Amino acid sequence: MRLLLPHVRYKKTYLSGLREFHSEGFLTNKIDYGEAANDFGAFARKIKGKRTGKNMPKGYVPESEFWLIDDNEYIGTVKIRHRLNETLRMVGGHIGYYIRPTKRQRGYGKKILKLALPKAAHLGIGKALVTCDDTNVGSRKVIEANGGVLENIVPDKRNNTRKMRFWIYLKR
Repeated sequence: MRLLLPHVRYKKTYLSGLREFHSEGFLTNKIDYGEAANDFGAFARKIKGKRTGKNMPKGYVPESEFWLIDDNEYIGTVKIRHRLNETLRMVGGHIGYYIRPTKRQRGYGKKILKLALPKAAHLGIGKALVTCDDTNVGSRKVIEANGGVLENIVPDKRNNTRKMRFWIYLKR
């Protein structure tokens, strides 16, 4: 099990995972299935390009995206934001991750975050902010299992929820 950069060799299992996310209503407004399916090479290059911060929408920061691959199968995605802007500082955090629905509750969430922490440290992040909805018990357990210390719970005005804000101190 490894974190790897997006690559065309995982097209089939990535698209399968994306269909799973879309069927539950997740990522439908963030990742266009047609764009990914039609030219997967360009899709993967676009993701990799976000590391430099070029061609990013207004208000976004550079981010590194990795895919959790187990036995050549796409399991999930982790995004490490290189710095925090005002929104990320309050509700988004440095690290965001998601596991495809058919692979949840198998320990992959803990693993993807564990593997992401050294990569965040390599980017110069000394302590990483990781957030989750206060109703997401599974994600809370993942963050705590990886050393997350709860700072506070704040309202997320974007979707009328509450975000738990955890800090994880990274080893350099």
